[in-house]
Amino acid sequence: MAYKEKECRKCGVKHTKRGEYCSRSCGNSRPLTAEQKRKIGDAKSAWLTGGSDEAEVAKHNFTSGGNNKPAEPIAPITKSPLQSNQFVQDGDLWTTD
Repeated sequence: MAYKEKECRKCGVKHTKRGEYCSRSCGNSRPLTAEQKRKIGDAKSAWLTGGSDEAEVAKHNFTSGGNNKPAEPIAPITKSPLQSNQFVQDGDLWTTD
């Protein structure tokens, strides 16, 4: 039995499969609305503050893995002061021709 041709909501591929998405991976990665994200966040917060042993283990694993540390700053990339055909040897600037 063939289904009518549809366009995948995520990747835009035309397909004749059952459902809105062309594959399982597209269907599992659908975008969430702000309301859905808020509900998931509220449920996760309630679970973490509920005091169960599983929640305590999850909190411990998160903090012991270093996930709550501030990110270390990365020095900006600077351009080398040396020009083309120049190199430094023992602190002296040399030019090759």
